[in-house]
Amino acid sequence: MPEEPLNPSVSPLYQQRFAENTSGILAAIIACITTAGGSVTSYPSNTAGIIRALMDLEVAISALVPGGGGIATKLPMTAGESLAAGDAVYVNAADGYAYKAGNTGSRAQATVLGLVESAASALGGIIVVARGPFTGLSGLTVGAEYYLDTSGAITTTPPGGGGTFLVGIGQAISATRLDLQPLPPVELT
Repeated sequence: MPEEPLNPSVSPLYQQRFAENTSGILAAIIACITTAGGSVTSYPSNTAGIIRALMDLEVAISALVPGGGGIATKLPMTAGESLAAGDAVYVNAADGYAYKAGNTGSRAQATVLGLVESAASALGGIIVVARGPFTGLSGLTVGAEYYLDTSGAITTTPPGGGGTFLVGIGQAISATRLDLQPLPPVELT
């Protein structure tokens, strides 16, 4: 095992300096990746190596979650109006608040940030799931693609006709879970 560098952040007042244990940390992370069934590569014995190993561990762990797994990207926001759990929202550029998205308004209103995790009143704090698994829905058709409808709703029926936007939201991976991957709006003519 190569000799570890000394930790320069230890105050000289203590007169004793200890070697960094980067190799030990990497060995522990690699053991976790292997246990989770992930792929291990070569990691340098430094902070960058630890970060790369942790990213590989995250991938290995997310693959263990039943039903497609993954880790959701969640964003704290402020509601610009009353919102229900599961509403598709966009960010209003004028005030930075989240409002119900819709496929019949402007391109900005059809640009979906994500789905609201739980209900909130206007100016209340919300969590928006922007990517990844979204749970808590009901009656989804497994394998079906979902699209933005009007007033924050989602549907399996893509819109048709001029003056509307086609916005893919994601695919149902169970009757209550959506793999959320909003796409940019496409204006229909």
